[in-house]
Amino acid sequence: MIRGALKYKLKIDAAFNEQVPLKGVFIAVIHATRIPPHIGIIADEKYHSLTIKGQDINTPLKAIIKNSTLRKIPTLLIKLRSHPVFSDVYLSEHFITNVQQFNRVDIGIATCLSPLKLFFEEVYDIPMKDINYLFELLPLLESKGMIEAVFSLNVDENDYFLPIYTNKEINAGIKQVRNEYYS
Repeated sequence: MIRGALKYKLKIDAAFNEQVPLKGVFIAVIHATRIPPHIGIIADEKYHSLTIKGQDINTPLKAIIKNSTLRKIPTLLIKLRSHPVFSDVYLSEHFITNVQQFNRVDIGIATCLSPLKLFFEEVYDIPMKDINYLFELLPLLESKGMIEAVFSLNVDENDYFLPIYTNKEINAGIKQVRNEYYS
């Protein structure tokens, strides 16, 4: 497959600004134009993800927004429809337990998608067995009517195109970040 030959189109509703309500559950796509991008969950205004460094939990959403704005990091905030039963506080706590199932992102063990797969399977009862990439997860969530809105920071396109990438490219990205982090 030619890198970037196929792309997944995600309609951006608006650029993020102070008027966007921060309540709810969001998928955060950080470095949204990079192959692969980094993803996490925002719930109860706290960001949680699994990284090369380990578990990133309870980072205030405002810190993520400030960092993305100051460093001009292409970032998407994909707001999910409210859960019919569980509160944002419960969903945040549940996702933390999903992140804690893994020590860190590591080749052949876990990616930043791994805790999201557990989360959607356990909380939303969506089978994740065949989901291995963000470009597979987002269309599935769209097909189930779970995406309420998409906000962007530092993404110029009116429509966001997420390239189709391979496991080999994910592993190369993990190695690159690990080398930058540990050197």
